[in-house]
Formats: sequence, C-alpha cells, structure tokens
Amino acid sequence: MKLLVLDVDGTTLDHTGELQDEDVAAAHALAAAGVQVTLCTGRLFTGTQWVARRLGVQGSIAVANGAELVDVDGTLRYGAYLDRDTRLAHRERIAEAGLEPLLFTSEGIRISSASERHRKYLSVWTPDVAVGMDWEREDVVAVSAVGDPGAIDGLRARVTVERPELQAFRFATWQGEGFLEVRRADDKGSALARLAEERGVSLAETVAVGDWLNDISMLRAAGLGLAMNHAEERVTSVADSVLESGLHGGAIAEVAEKVWGI
Repeated sequence: MKLLVLDVDGTTLDHTGELQDEDVAAAHALAAAGVQVTLCTGRLFTGTQWVARRLGVQGSIAVANGAELVDVDGTLRYGAYLDRDTRLAHRERIAEAGLEPLLFTSEGIRISSASERHRKYLSVWTPDVAVGMDWEREDVVAVSAVGDPGAIDGLRARVTVERPELQAFRFATWQGEGFLEVRRADDKGSALARLAEERGVSLAETVAVGDWLNDISMLRAAGLGLAMNHAEERVTSVADSVLESGLHGGAIAEVAEKVWGI
C-alpha cells in the first residue's frame, strides 16, 4: 500500500475539530517511510489547508466531496462546477420551496442575511462564510438550501427527477432543520482515483479511511477501505475493516501501525 487517503471530520480530526499529536507524528512517519498521505473531504479548501499542512501532505488534496483537487499551496488542479443554467434553475426551485439558498464556492460559503443563524454550523466547511451571493460566479461547487425538513425532502425529490445527473445530498443542521446540497456527480470515489493517478499509484495500492455516508464511494474504490468505529452500518458494511479509533482521534496512528507496522 502506497497511498493513505483520509476523510477529515470524524476521522482525521477529533470531536473538538483538532488534530491529535500522535496522528501528526504518524503521518510524518508514514511520509518518511515512503507512504504518501492526503485528504479527501466535504470541506472546502479554505477549511482544509491547515490540516494538510500540519500533516505534511504533498501534492493535491480533494475538497468539496471531490469537486476540486487543490495543491496544498492553493494551486487548483481540477474543478467541477455547476454551470450557470443549473445555478439559476436551482435558485428558482429554492425560492418556490420557501427555503434559504447558500452558495458553496472555491473561496467559501456565501449566504443571505436570513441565514446568519447558521454561520457557526457552516464554519465546519470553511471559516470563510460571508453574506452576499453572486449567482454569476463560475466557481460554485454546490448550491444548497436550508429550512423546513419537509420542504427539503420535496426539493430533493424534484431535483432527483429533473436532474438525475446531479447529486442531491440531504442531511440536517445542528438545529434540526433540513439541509440539501446539490452538486455535480463527482464524489469521493472519483476523487480517490484522481489522487492516486496524480501520484502514480494504482487503486489497489490505496488505503481510504472515513466515517460518513459521503465516504462510501471512497471506501468502495480503495484497495483497502477502513471505517471509523462510530460510523453507521451503511458505512461499515462497505468497509473491509472497522478501526478501534473513534471521535477522540488516533485513526492515523492506528492505521500506520496496522497496515504499515509504523
């Protein structure tokens, strides 16, 4: 195994959003042994760069669930963005459903003043959350909506029927409101393939670690897919093995020891 690809929240970071020293040390020990380490996350680059730097990642990381591959220095290597017609059509759907729109861009998340209450929740993706949405910008990786769960479910059903080539990912905010993220079909599985190809590594030589539903495609694509111990059954069922590590950190150290004996 030559490449370790890590999810960030719930995997690389502990429950407080911090890196454990043992995991930082393990990542650097892997690199010294010739094992490449990188990240594949739903976060935006502006919320991920610091993690990559602490771990000593070289080359690209995959962010926005695979919509972008960006070098740790900020150089864009790949981008899959929503075209103008899709952005504007989804803006209309959101308005018709009585929901609040949000734009996920390369730089950060753009919201309306009505969505200020979600600023802390959105900061999980990036610290760059600002009021003011420009629907003409071309670096939109996802258009999202937040509000009544029933309305969110209805919007998701509509998008699934009208635009089956897109991904409509539904979850809940900390306050229990519905949240829908619509993006292109790029996912963590395709991102893993790009990260491996960039480094001259076959998929069979990759190890992927994750804990949530958006990690399933990555765990399936990897030569060895490992799930965190707090992951739900839909995730653990597709993994090759389940780690002992959980929300208190230690996953990188555990994988380094079990897979590479480091």
